[in-house]
Amino acid sequence: MSKSIKRNNTTLAMAVFLLGIFMGALDSGIISPARGVIAGSLNISESASIWMVTIYTLTYAVSMPITGKLADSLGRKKIYIACIIIFTIGSLLCWLSDVFNNYNFLLISRVIQALGGGGIMPIATAYIGASFPPEKRGSALGFVGSIYGIATVIGPTLGTAILSLAGSNNWGYLFLINVPISLIILFLAFRLEENRNESKSKKMDILGAGVLSVLIASLMYALTNLQFHDFLTSIKSEHVWPFLAIALVSLPLFIAIEKNAKDPILNLKFFTNPQIVITLALSFLAGCGLMGTVFLPQFGENVLRLKSGTGGYIVTLFALFTGIGAPIGGKIIDRYGVKILLLFGFSFTISGSLYQSFVTAIYPSLSNLAIGIGLMGVGMGFTMGTPINYLMMSLVKPSEISIGQSTASLFRSIGVAVSSNLLVNFISQAGEKLPKAINDILPKITDIGNPMTFGETLPPEIISKFQAADVTTIYSTIKDLSNSILSKLQSVYVNDPNVNFSEIKTQYMMSLEQSKSVIENTYQLTLNKGYANLFIATAIIALIGFILSLFIKDRIKITK
Repeated sequence: MSKSIKRNNTTLAMAVFLLGIFMGALDSGIISPARGVIAGSLNISESASIWMVTIYTLTYAVSMPITGKLADSLGRKKIYIACIIIFTIGSLLCWLSDVFNNYNFLLISRVIQALGGGGIMPIATAYIGASFPPEKRGSALGFVGSIYGIATVIGPTLGTAILSLAGSNNWGYLFLINVPISLIILFLAFRLEENRNESKSKKMDILGAGVLSVLIASLMYALTNLQFHDFLTSIKSEHVWPFLAIALVSLPLFIAIEKNAKDPILNLKFFTNPQIVITLALSFLAGCGLMGTVFLPQFGENVLRLKSGTGGYIVTLFALFTGIGAPIGGKIIDRYGVKILLLFGFSFTISGSLYQSFVTAIYPSLSNLAIGIGLMGVGMGFTMGTPINYLMMSLVKPSEISIGQSTASLFRSIGVAVSSNLLVNFISQAGEKLPKAINDILPKITDIGNPMTFGETLPPEIISKFQAADVTTIYSTIKDLSNSILSKLQSVYVNDPNVNFSEIKTQYMMSLEQSKSVIENTYQLTLNKGYANLFIATAIIALIGFILSLFIKDRIKITK
């Protein structure tokens, strides 16, 4: 093959697979801002609506190792095209579920969509990595990390924009946007050369695939429902312990099956190679760290005193730094190796997280927020995908590149599931402290004591009002609650000639008005303490990643 033809095929491959990665990563987050809208449109409860996300996550996780194995056996181009077609059909069906106004139809459609989506990222990464020589592989995978990082963080923002343009009643367009992208991918993909292991394919390990699917689905479901802030109660839930038990039973059964399989769905030798084990642990930690960045928009809105849902540009800024960091990281790998990139990346993440915790949270400003976001964004670009994918490709056999990428992606998904419930605990704890913190700085009514009690025993309606408030609405929330409490209290003193309650109420509301800035500051700083603890936890996760990275061999022999 001439150099020009080979170069053209490589360029075509980059276009085909980067588009697929962008579409798949985008779809993971695009539904987030629409869940409430879809629930309202289909007249389903909040608890039921979570299944449109959960069922996709579970199916996606199950699909990854199976499609990875099929790609290694039957050809990456062939299985990738099949995944894109399945994903497109699922997206179309999701759009039709809006037309038919049927939630069960939507859930089935999401399963179909995830079956295809689970194969897109690992197969695309494997094909791109295998298409480049080892000395250029880091740069190529850097673009993969860049596209994935950008799409992941802008997904929710784009989802909000689509809903604003199409209207809440047309949420199906969130899924329909995938169709034209898919058609372009398919048009280009059929012109690609096949990229596969040339050895004769063996009989598919159906039993192993089935048990692995049960293992992954049960583990992911249990982790999704496990609440770390109430661990002992949560683990007793019927949505947690039975599924953890199924996973524990499935694990030894799966190992026994794979040991006797002629062509196992997952090579158990992955877990006896110390370098692969470290790589999978790093992938898990990268997934945990990703969840720390998910809270940046809410943190930024609180820091800058913006109304909830209006800080989209904060995500865009983070995506910009991530998008710049990933390709630079790829070049660093090609020149200096993967170990130094990981050390740099985790160092940036640690620095950015600690800056947000000890500087931005205490001295909130746009400049401090931007510095923290810049450091965290570069750290994400350096660590999220490129070095992990590069390591797996270097450590596994050429015939197992796709399943290697799928395994790394699976561990990253498990990290996301674990850390999402772990990190949100810090925000919940801060939210629980808000009523008492604000109660302590409210004006006192000296004539009759202090009737303004938002402290220990709050009725549900008051708690819900606090939870629904943000830094821009907390004063009006307190004002409404104060009026309500004072009106009820007035009936107690209505016949008391010694108390002019109307005047007391007027004076109190004037004092409350003068305390507006104090109330807003208290709300902002109390909630920021929760975010500060969250970022400290993110820094600790990154520190563990930094320590593990020290054990990576400086120069791993690249698989050719």
